[in-house]
Amino acid sequence: MTNKRIKSHCRHCGQETNHSVLSEHNESSRDEYAYDRAYQIIECLGCETKSFRDILEEVEHAYQIAEDEWEVPTSITVYPRFIKDHRSLKSGYYLPNLVGEIYGEVLLALQEDALVLAGLGLRGTVEAVCNDLKIDGRNLEIRISKLASAGYISRKDAERLHGIRFMGNDAAHEIKKPEQAQLSVALKIVEHLLSSVYILEEEVQGKIDTLITEFDQFKELLDKKLKNFPVGSELPIVGFLGRDIRRVKDSLPALELELMGEINKGEIKKLIKGKLEKFNNSKNDLQHYILT
Repeated sequence: MTNKRIKSHCRHCGQETNHSVLSEHNESSRDEYAYDRAYQIIECLGCETKSFRDILEEVEHAYQIAEDEWEVPTSITVYPRFIKDHRSLKSGYYLPNLVGEIYGEVLLALQEDALVLAGLGLRGTVEAVCNDLKIDGRNLEIRISKLASAGYISRKDAERLHGIRFMGNDAAHEIKKPEQAQLSVALKIVEHLLSSVYILEEEVQGKIDTLITEFDQFKELLDKKLKNFPVGSELPIVGFLGRDIRRVKDSLPALELELMGEINKGEIKKLIKGKLEKFNNSKNDLQHYILT
């Protein structure tokens, strides 16, 4: 190990950090082409991530910048390659397999400056998300709009995803190479999509109360709340849910209609329909359910 300290990009930290040089090999030539070259194994002093660094100084093309000072063109390549100022998604293991694979290939393409392939891959990632969520449509334009109407993304998010669609179409049909700045923004848009649809959805479960609009989630919540009541209890849904009624307030009419359908078909055995009666000064009669 050497005592040398340098600044270099760390792929884990996502920025320039202090590194120690663990090992170094130097070579040079002054024959047909004059150069100095160093190969280094380096370690980030923050996270201890290791990298390989190749420094080439092209002495052959040195040029004078002052009376006694020369500038030597120098190129530095760090392996594995990295995307400047980028940190990969945390908790990427929440992504569905195919979505995660395509996203990973996009990162590889960007690392290797394969910009056309990266543009195609970003569009492909959006397509893969639509496939996974079973969002249909004859083209991606329609499917992106349906992502918004289904509530997976906002209208503003949809507008940004259409930009990914345009860029991917240009790369596919016109073999138009996207600019690095375009791809950098496009990657942020796609990562925001992946984080919103998959990662945050998983991370909030059991940690923060969110609105419930899907029947399966409603049924899971109701099952949990019913455990707090003795058999024979007769209450409306608001009575069983208590303060958690706020989580389903806007969706309750549709959810309760589906609940009654499940009860009528015998698919829910814990509850049967009871009386129609006011509850806690409600304006209208509420359907009560008996816990069996």
